[in-house]
Amino acid sequence: MLFSIFVVAFTVTISCNNSAEKEEEHVHDEGTHEHEKTEKHEVHWSYEGETGPEHWAHIVADCDCGGKAQSPIDISGDLVDKDFAELRLDYQTDSTLDIVNNGHTIKLDYPFGTFKIGEEIYKLAQFHFHAGSEHTINGTRYPLEVHLVHLNNSNNIAVIGVLFEEGEENVFLKKIYEKVPDETNETISEAMVIDVKNLLPKKKTYYHYMGSLTTPPCTEGVKWFVMKNTITASKEQIERISKFMPANNYRPVQPLNDRKIEVYD
Repeated sequence: MLFSIFVVAFTVTISCNNSAEKEEEHVHDEGTHEHEKTEKHEVHWSYEGETGPEHWAHIVADCDCGGKAQSPIDISGDLVDKDFAELRLDYQTDSTLDIVNNGHTIKLDYPFGTFKIGEEIYKLAQFHFHAGSEHTINGTRYPLEVHLVHLNNSNNIAVIGVLFEEGEENVFLKKIYEKVPDETNETISEAMVIDVKNLLPKKKTYYHYMGSLTTPPCTEGVKWFVMKNTITASKEQIERISKFMPANNYRPVQPLNDRKIEVYD
């Protein structure tokens, strides 16, 4: 996240289409350098300056960025204990995936698997990274977070968030960061054997709350599952994956308001 981001010096309004079809596009583009054109201008959102997170609600009109159930959040305070409900994961390991350097994050389009909770089945659409972490635990921000973004058949969104801490080398990151495009808005299609489960801790207890996408249009109604346990990556790996993204590509934590955070362990 070390390359420059162009900041527009004017305020302009974007209108969002809330249809299911458009919502699915936003899920696949979540974390993407989205832009829409007016007659005269091209509008960008960013993580700093006049198009940074504090302005998203104004430059992205008719969307949810100013809503009352936004993500990310700080996970702290009184948590609601729940009986454990397993996240049953079924991700494929051998396929061709698109690795995208989209100007806001490193995104891997990987529609090859599902997770099931209760009777609900969600299909994996993509996963992407934030450095530092978007969610914090008792005010602590971690160096990296990955979001695994899923959709069910009704286009409802569920995201699994996993926090990284510095430690042993991560097998998954070792496979992908040498394939990441150097140029912004570049995509590389790569056939490789990867195991997405290597992005999840062995013990899969988690926090759950209702929130939103963390980038415009900040769509609410998203089911969040944030893993209680971290995974590790070496200092060098964290630095290498971070260099492809803007510095601090995380949205500040949002007010919890009247929401409850459930803990399943």
